[in-house]
Amino acid sequence: VLQCDRSTRDAHRVGPGRPGWKTRRMIHVTVLLLASLGAADDPGGWIRAVNEPEVRSVLEIASRRYEGEPVSEVPTVWLVGVTHIGDAAYYEALSDLLSNVDVVLYESVMPDGARPHQATSERSRRASTRIGLELLSTIASRTDERPSGVEDFAAVANAIDLRMGNWIRAASIDAWGRPVRYEPTDSGLSFTSAGPDGLQGTDDDIVETSEPKDPGSAGPERNLQAALADALGLRYQLESMPYAEANWRVSDLSVGEIQAAFARRGMEFDMLGDMLSGSSIPAQLINMMLGLISIGDSLSGGAVSDGVKMMLVELLGTPGVLDMTDRQFGPGFQDVIIVERNTVPLEDLERIIAEEPDIGSVAILYGAAHMPDMAQRLLEHEHGYREVDVRWDSAIGIELADSPLTERDRKSIRRSIRLALARIKREARLAAEPRSSEAD
Repeated sequence: VLQCDRSTRDAHRVGPGRPGWKTRRMIHVTVLLLASLGAADDPGGWIRAVNEPEVRSVLEIASRRYEGEPVSEVPTVWLVGVTHIGDAAYYEALSDLLSNVDVVLYESVMPDGARPHQATSERSRRASTRIGLELLSTIASRTDERPSGVEDFAAVANAIDLRMGNWIRAASIDAWGRPVRYEPTDSGLSFTSAGPDGLQGTDDDIVETSEPKDPGSAGPERNLQAALADALGLRYQLESMPYAEANWRVSDLSVGEIQAAFARRGMEFDMLGDMLSGSSIPAQLINMMLGLISIGDSLSGGAVSDGVKMMLVELLGTPGVLDMTDRQFGPGFQDVIIVERNTVPLEDLERIIAEEPDIGSVAILYGAAHMPDMAQRLLEHEHGYREVDVRWDSAIGIELADSPLTERDRKSIRRSIRLALARIKREARLAAEPRSSEAD
């Protein structure tokens, strides 16, 4: 549900509740992190399990195309549901679809400063510009190179993370719409905005300088979704799609905005960030277990990874799983993770309609769990958007004829999932009862 990386892991804090809260939280967060769960009970759902006995078991995700009223001249919109781990062919198919779209608005909880400035007052412009320069400085401190300009810097950063190049392009224009000046220093790079007067070298300049890279620092941590993909012979979304393309725009809340949204609801939230970044103790244990998958496969001819993929297909293809899971995090969780974040790309679409009339098509690339709410709000749009096309792509598939899993194994997996979901549903009901009593 959240596309996080190590830059987000300090953004969340949760406290203990009932006994065993860490174990339960770990279970529910793991369910959340696995694949942007689809939770659509409606006939036009976004995620489904398709089983052909003794042939294939497949998790399919929908993409839907919408058009406005002919007189409105608004861009065509693709809502592209996605799972964060999947087969290589799945991401190739989605990348091919998105190559024909003018602008891609994608999900990614991001560092502050990664989106174009939207400040309106002089004070807010200065603050927003400084945040952007701090982001540039932070990224520069992760590399030994000292590029001379924006595009050189973007190319260097894309080797670390495919999203960073476009973050750099956004942060390299200050809140007054002027380019940021790059200057090499003895230890790194200096980034300067000319400030309100537009003149370099005056008192209102805003300057940030990067620190030299620590030669003993470890490389970037890979989060649990990436680790799980590796263990199962699958691919991780953030490493498999063309985020570096100039027409791909991050369209999500920032870390600070996520923090503030939870704080407004009296919620603290750290475990999801830690779980995704791989920094928590439970995450380390899960990483150890993931490492055992390859050992189990070597002893079983691939039955272990096929069993886990079968679990993903069955679990994520079950309607209502997200609704069971997010209730464990209390009221307001889904409001932030789904509704508030969905507002960002829909507002970006409005800006495109108002300010970029040459854009003929837009895709919103978000986890499948976001799509029921996103679609409903798009259909209620003033320009009369309506669905005109749908396609289903195979995200995770198991060729049963070639798998060492027997029919008995598959039945056992399905039975275990049903029992696990029943327990989660029961826990969700019990967790809601104290809150209902307090409200009364």
